[in-house]
Amino acid sequence: MQSNKYLYTRAYYKIRDLILNNPNENVFIVRGGQGASKTISILQLIIQSLLSSEKEASVLSSELSKMKRTVIRDYKKICKDWGVMNDESDYNRTESKHEYFNDSYLDFLGADVSDIGKGFRRKILYINEADRMDRETAVQFISRAGLTIIDYNPDTLFWGDEYINENNTLTLTYLDNEFLDQSEIDSILDYKKKGFYDTNLEGNELFKESNIKNSYWANKWKVYGLGQVGSLEGVVFNNWRIIDNIPSQARKIGRGLDFGYTNDPSALTDVYRYNNVRILDEVFYRKGMSNRDIANEIKDRLITYCESAEPKSIDELKRYGVNAKGATKGKDSINFGIQIMQEQEYWVTRRSKNLINELQKYTWEKDRRTGESLNKPIDKYNHAIDGVRYHEMETLGLKKKKSIKIRA
Repeated sequence: MQSNKYLYTRAYYKIRDLILNNPNENVFIVRGGQGASKTISILQLIIQSLLSSEKEASVLSSELSKMKRTVIRDYKKICKDWGVMNDESDYNRTESKHEYFNDSYLDFLGADVSDIGKGFRRKILYINEADRMDRETAVQFISRAGLTIIDYNPDTLFWGDEYINENNTLTLTYLDNEFLDQSEIDSILDYKKKGFYDTNLEGNELFKESNIKNSYWANKWKVYGLGQVGSLEGVVFNNWRIIDNIPSQARKIGRGLDFGYTNDPSALTDVYRYNNVRILDEVFYRKGMSNRDIANEIKDRLITYCESAEPKSIDELKRYGVNAKGATKGKDSINFGIQIMQEQEYWVTRRSKNLINELQKYTWEKDRRTGESLNKPIDKYNHAIDGVRYHEMETLGLKKKKSIKIRA
């Protein structure tokens, strides 16, 4: 029996109906804006399933520690409000697991924990804030789940979009949560007021360049007000677009490699030249690759420009027959490489999922006090990008004797 606190919202019924009306789908995408009741509604559906027929479910997020302050806290409140959890002793904090009276259970998993049970099968999987998780980890879990629900705020496109079709996707907004506090509604509407001159316009008319008063707030309204795909502020590269296939006249000129292993992926990208355009095609983006594994993926003798901080790995690749060369490093080499890349036009193949994700999320650092962009990129979402940067520095950058003038 529900109390007055955790009633079902319009969002709940929309998610429920989406799943019930599409029995042949096993992955469902719920994207939406601020205050849309995505998390609460999905948790309510999972609790009901565990009380009725299903025996195991998992909630997965990029960070378990963060989930303890958000999703797990909300889950406990719902369970206590519904009489499913009497007190904290019903919840196993060591295993982040709640066992039900009917032998069903739900556990909470963080991708930042080394042993997170990727190989276990489960009936229901809920990936919370899926855009913050790497594709490789998510796909391993999805492949072993009977039903997967993904939610996220659509700051940018990400790996989850490859699962989208007309039958499995739902966009929610604050209007789907009739119990949202008026103060939060006012806060969301304020994004629109700050972003546009005429807030009465809708659709494409609203987002006409002449109507945008502030691009930051306009983008925030698009993502958190309308639940539509936006773009991150301060991205390093905006000189690229996606293509379906590499033109037959394009010529492969080399590749760039960034080494990884346990915590970071190894990333290899082929570089093509086509008229005045550079084409980028992702070859691999995987953790746990040995140098032998990397060499096996390289099928020709074109130069592979690599991270020079790994001379031992470069020498080993050479012994395996790879034409490997370390990229020249020095003061401001990262910014210099970025400058070189900013001066090019790039086409990126649609299959280069991880490279696309990085290009969408690679931003300039911001001053914590002022919020202003700094002349330094963040040290994440840059594995494939770094490999490309090595190649471009060596083939284009060293021929140019000019000062660094990057566009932050």
